[in-house]
Amino acid sequence: MFFNTIERGVCAVPVSKSQTRYTIFFMIALSFICALILSLLASALAKPQEIAKDLDRSKEMLISAQILNAVGYFQVRGQDGNYLPAKAQPGGWLKPSSQKVVASDSNVLAVYKTRITPFLVNEKGEESTFEKTGIDQAKYLADYKKSGYYHQPWKLIYKIFANPTKEEIEKNKKTKVEGYVIPVNGMGLWDAIYGYLAIRTDGNTVIGISWYDQKETPGLGANISEPEWQSQFPGKHIFQENADGKTNFESAQLGITVVKGKVSEVLGNSPKAKSAVDGMAGATLTGNGVTDAYKDVLAAYRPFLMQVHQENETDKK
Repeated sequence: MFFNTIERGVCAVPVSKSQTRYTIFFMIALSFICALILSLLASALAKPQEIAKDLDRSKEMLISAQILNAVGYFQVRGQDGNYLPAKAQPGGWLKPSSQKVVASDSNVLAVYKTRITPFLVNEKGEESTFEKTGIDQAKYLADYKKSGYYHQPWKLIYKIFANPTKEEIEKNKKTKVEGYVIPVNGMGLWDAIYGYLAIRTDGNTVIGISWYDQKETPGLGANISEPEWQSQFPGKHIFQENADGKTNFESAQLGITVVKGKVSEVLGNSPKAKSAVDGMAGATLTGNGVTDAYKDVLAAYRPFLMQVHQENETDKK
């Protein structure tokens, strides 16, 4: 019989060809089993990971709409315009509360389902639904997330419904629309950035924002995800006013400008200050990316924004 040898110190241990083949076979089998286990784990975790992503996006959208506080508790807007802590009730409606209770995941999803509804608008500002256009919602959301929904013939947007009463919940009746959420994406310093911009039914006034996916420098550009920086946006105007304080919705510059420095020092009390926020020290390029993202995305929604603004003005008369 033919033998190979493996040296061990001064001795040589004979190894047969069958033993060598067995070792190789064992290694191949072990590698295959490990690969199979990893594949099964990846498959098993795919659904939970997607659910976690959906939950996170739901939270961020509710934060931009000021339905969920950045700390994690629900809130409702009082008659004086200030926000009050709230608790979720069965059916997804909110009740004012004296306590600030962090919302559970199930309540977040229930409130999201009740208060937020996706729809589509075209280049003329006309509304439609996924069902009417024949577009598969799940595929659409997945296919165009990176490139941006604003590039599509039918652009994604969400309606924010007012907090329903118990009676409206029982009758499964939708309340009036109190705002809209527009998905926003662009490029930061290092990579793509994704967020939401919520505006009121006047098509101009910001309710709130969020940036839910970014890879900017911690402590610098990453501050776009911090509640303190985002708190500047509520009340800002996305249509820039003229020098006389009036707004031409057909030609006005659209967006929110992140200035280098402080708005009070750079723009003072000029009309442009109403459409600008303070920059972040050491993160000028990230700020420029945020500015460009709002400008590029909102331009595609101008016809719709003009339309809802006109409808809002008509309702006031």
